[in-house]
Amino acid sequence: MERNSTHTVTCHDANQSFFSDLVRNGAEGGLEACREDYSRADEVAPAVLSALRFDSWLKEAFARWGDRHDGYGVTLRGLRTPYDRREPESVRAFATADRTPFDPLYAELVKRIGPVVGINLSVEDQILPAFRLAWWIRCTHKDASRIIWGGSLLSRIHPVIAAELGDFWDHLITREGEIPLLSLLQSLDAGEPLRADEDRIVSKATSRPNRHGIVDPFTSHSVTPIAQTGGADFTDYPVRSYLSLTPMLPVLASRKCYWGKCSFCTIHESWDPLARQRSARSVAEDIAALSGTHGIKHFRFVDEAMPPDLLDELLPLVEPYGIAFEIYAIAERRFRDADFVSRLGRARCRQAYFGLESADEAALVALGKKINQHRHYADIFGSCARAGIHVYTYTLFGFPGSSDLAEQRTAEYLIREKAIQSATISSFVPVTGSPFALDNAEYLTHTLRMTEDFEEVTIGLAKQNLAKKAGDAAAAAVDAVYAERPDLALTALLNDEIRFSLSDRFGSGFAAEAVSSGRLDLDSLVRAGDETMKQERITRTLEA
Repeated sequence: MERNSTHTVTCHDANQSFFSDLVRNGAEGGLEACREDYSRADEVAPAVLSALRFDSWLKEAFARWGDRHDGYGVTLRGLRTPYDRREPESVRAFATADRTPFDPLYAELVKRIGPVVGINLSVEDQILPAFRLAWWIRCTHKDASRIIWGGSLLSRIHPVIAAELGDFWDHLITREGEIPLLSLLQSLDAGEPLRADEDRIVSKATSRPNRHGIVDPFTSHSVTPIAQTGGADFTDYPVRSYLSLTPMLPVLASRKCYWGKCSFCTIHESWDPLARQRSARSVAEDIAALSGTHGIKHFRFVDEAMPPDLLDELLPLVEPYGIAFEIYAIAERRFRDADFVSRLGRARCRQAYFGLESADEAALVALGKKINQHRHYADIFGSCARAGIHVYTYTLFGFPGSSDLAEQRTAEYLIREKAIQSATISSFVPVTGSPFALDNAEYLTHTLRMTEDFEEVTIGLAKQNLAKKAGDAAAAAVDAVYAERPDLALTALLNDEIRFSLSDRFGSGFAAEAVSSGRLDLDSLVRAGDETMKQERITRTLEA
């Protein structure tokens, strides 16, 4: 915005402000004390125990906040309230309530922001506090306010917001926002209509309430030139104050998954409809600038799937900066190249997230994940583990095209394959805009609620709770896998940054080493890991 207009832009992370206040007001000790305790641990088991103490310190603060606000609870991943975030009228009731727990934060925040405000809506647990913030802005700036919504979740559910909550927004921006936001500001400045070809902006005049059963918001064909929009700028953020034992920064090298054909997935549809990547040199320059400005040496590439060729070109360019990093990847043929993986490890890639989904070839075909090198999983993950890269896999249970036998094979593979060092075990729920949902539109019902999940599925003549069946399958897999792999239960308890840091300090197999040390309470660890995975990955349900 500032490079291409006369506007001054400031960014505020309300999440960071909320959690910093919560920890500062809710628990003894401090973030720096936790970091010091962790850095003093020179062996893996004491470091793991320090990380678990840090987790307990956070949870104590969260619990105290919940005690002060009846009916509310919070974690770093989620928010529990007496209001149903899925129901538009419940969202409205929360947003316009006499008081909410977020009001002290917003009372200070609105003093520092002008009447034109963009709100990023990324995940469902942000819905209630985000609409409360919009209400504060509207009440503070009255008719001068211009509230612009964007973000990945907004892109997927915006027809519901457009139809039911029109007084909380002036413009909605779907998919990527830089160019549309610039166009919108220029239009407001000039008092002229928006360009006719800018179809990523929904305005009051162009909004058509969608009261149909299926929400399919992905209509724009515009594509943002990411070489023009540039890289990240975090100068407005207190980057060293985020609740992590090791300060990290995100970097985006490409947009939209370069595969983008998974039947269950709709994440890539929040991007503009073309896979693009920045030049390796521009990404390296971003890393150099961010490292120099903030003194941070740990980075996460937040691409949906890091293109291996771009990654290969980038490695020698970032090596002089002495950074460590993690990536999201696909278990595809280029990761069968042991030399490539070895170079990745030498460049200090310390964690890689792979969409495993299933260990069964037929299930992978049904899931749309044919790119996965199923027969070479052991080579891919083994090479990564030997190169010092912590292997984190995502698995999905309950997909209609995956048999019970396929899911048994997947659970058994997680138990057997020691090169897999972390595993998310999650359940399938059909979401709006996914290929599965589009292919099965006549059997699914979305009742215009504030969720991307379909509420009902009709199989045969009966409405069935597909998500409960998937949840039961995933829960059974969690029980089976963690009983045999307490190291995977341990890594389920550790957040992404902690696993990354432990891998960097003690090697990719730190969890197995810590478990074998005899210094951890394995029974408690397995119970806690089991509970954490079920709460965070297997709680979404469809209503029959």
